Amino acid sequence: MAQGYCIMSHIVRPATMNDLPGLVALLEHVDPGMITMPQTREEMEKRVQRSEHAFERPAQPPEGEAYFLILEDEGRIVGTSSIFTNLGSQRPFYSYRVIRESKSSPETGISVELDMLHLVNDHHGDAELGTLFILPERRGGGRGRLLSFARLMLIAAEPYRFGPRIMAEIRGWTDDDQVSPFWEAVGRKFFHMDYRVADAMSAKDHRFIADLMPRFPICADLLPEDARAVIAKAHDKARPARSLLESQGFRYNNVVDIFDAGPCVESFTDSIDIVRNAERMTAKDWVAGKAEAKGLLARADFKHFAATTFRPEDDRQSVIDRLGMSNTDEVMTYQFREPRTWRIQN
Repeated sequence: MAQGYCIMSHIVRPATMNDLPGLVALLEHVDPGMITMPQTREEMEKRVQRSEHAFERPAQPPEGEAYFLILEDEGRIVGTSSIFTNLGSQRPFYSYRVIRESKSSPETGISVELDMLHLVNDHHGDAELGTLFILPERRGGGRGRLLSFARLMLIAAEPYRFGPRIMAEIRGWTDDDQVSPFWEAVGRKFFHMDYRVADAMSAKDHRFIADLMPRFPICADLLPEDARAVIAKAHDKARPARSLLESQGFRYNNVVDIFDAGPCVESFTDSIDIVRNAERMTAKDWVAGKAEAKGLLARADFKHFAATTFRPEDDRQSVIDRLGMSNTDEVMTYQFREPRTWRIQN
């Protein structure tokens, strides 16, 4: 456990090399479909090192950093989440944009509307939210909301590190056998490989996508019905994660993942509710105040970021102690708009 943190409750903080054994222990519980999660000890070590470098980096515009956060519950690492900056800076970030086109024939009086899938790199320069995972037995109790929203509090601490727009790919729909109807109808025709294999390859290198995917638009209306039905449809287990982001102002903007057609949601950084409304004050002033609803409390110090939740009835000094802060430290606080209970699933 990182020095200076109390184990009274759950907190989110940056991963360190001391956390490596606990992070590796999570891997056996992670769905193979979570391609933004490192899959081996070596990959995990590289991710943590990359994150440590990002947090130590001077405040300046993004250059392709990966900020890796952990959820610590009673001293045990039980979850992860990440922010990846400046998409496309190291490799293209491809998606399909769904564009509805209208055609008509005056002679016949017939008009039709067709959905066309255009291969695009529209999220170049954006920051991406990803790697949201919690151990199955630790889901519930507000942990999912804390882990998801802690990323937004980190962005609120120093927004210029992340760029003008934030996006997230929501896991697309697959059946109980992890088969994606969209992949079977589209991707397999060009890649001649299983969905899981292609998805895993894309986490390391997107060049094969440019080499094999057609540059011309694909008419969605020509696809089988089961493939059309899942375009922009979130996996059942991903709906809570999507709802959390939408409550912060993220919206679907007709862009979907090229593999499973899961929806991409996005928001301008300065339009995210937490970024707009998180308040800054000294820890002493926060302790002296009162809250009418549950909320988030975080260290405003970017390099030593940590976040936790609080309730109106909590002893406020104990919440400050939980984050290892003194009363002269600067904090960021945000009250939830609507008390909700979410269960983040993998």
